[in-house]
Amino acid sequence: MRVVESTPLHRWFRDSLEEEKMEIWVNSYNHQGVKRLAQGFVPMAFAPDGLIEGFYDHDSYNPGEGKFIMGLQFHPERMRRPDSDEFDYLGCPYAYQEFVKAVIAYQKKLNSSAPAMPKPINLNQEIENKRKRIVKSFSLAREMYITGREMHPSKEYELQAGAEYK
Repeated sequence: MRVVESTPLHRWFRDSLEEEKMEIWVNSYNHQGVKRLAQGFVPMAFAPDGLIEGFYDHDSYNPGEGKFIMGLQFHPERMRRPDSDEFDYLGCPYAYQEFVKAVIAYQKKLNSSAPAMPKPINLNQEIENKRKRIVKSFSLAREMYITGREMHPSKEYELQAGAEYK
């Protein structure tokens, strides 16, 4: 694939790229691909047939601040030397390292700015009973769906129509 300069992918694989060619071999074997990017996304790499192999949102990419919006068509996590844990290129683990960096930064942001846990809403008894009935009905319906079994007639009273809210 041909890597686009001044992109995160270029920074990750810089040491493996030939300056004039800006190419590396990748393991792109998908049955779907990105032909055209949505507004705001910037390509990071192209396959020889022009298919986009990597893209990111330039305005929403800053892992240190918890921002990480990007996509890769190839699989750097699987680009390893035969019978080895060693990657084909030094840049292969960077996508995941940057993602983890963004997750940690975002979690820190949430933890530092999170207000105290809000108190649960007090519902009047009638609304609370309707809420419980809906939850129970959904639980029973889910169980019926998962197990594929019919409901025993003695339990049909538990499966009631939902509450009406105005």
